[in-house]
Amino acid sequence: MKKPESEFGRGFVYNLILFAKHWAWAESRWLTPYRKLRKKNPKLFSDESALELWFNGASDHFYELEIPSQWKKKKIGKLAKWLQDRCLYWGHGFQRNPTLKDFDEVFEKLEELGRLIDKELKVVSIKADWN
Repeated sequence: MKKPESEFGRGFVYNLILFAKHWAWAESRWLTPYRKLRKKNPKLFSDESALELWFNGASDHFYELEIPSQWKKKKIGKLAKWLQDRCLYWGHGFQRNPTLKDFDEVFEKLEELGRLIDKELKVVSIKADWN
């Protein structure tokens, strides 16, 4: 029997983590050099073009996001679907560039989704004071 394959991963929490890992990767390997280039030529490199590129790579993990059937009609499923649709739109829709406000909104919603998953699993989460 052939082992199932997935280029960008398949799962729910797993794929959310893969998506979020792109921030750490981007910060260390991409955004720091990008900021140096932008200082040299600010007209060529904009925040919007950087975010579009980031969403393009990070949102791949939403292609095979598996929202559990028991959560699809609950707030968890609706929020996960919103994240999936929004991130794929910005990363692969090429219809408009995401803004820093859009980026921040995605990560706020991702945190909210994490807290909702904890609540559903009866884990008491406490929102961090330090951001």
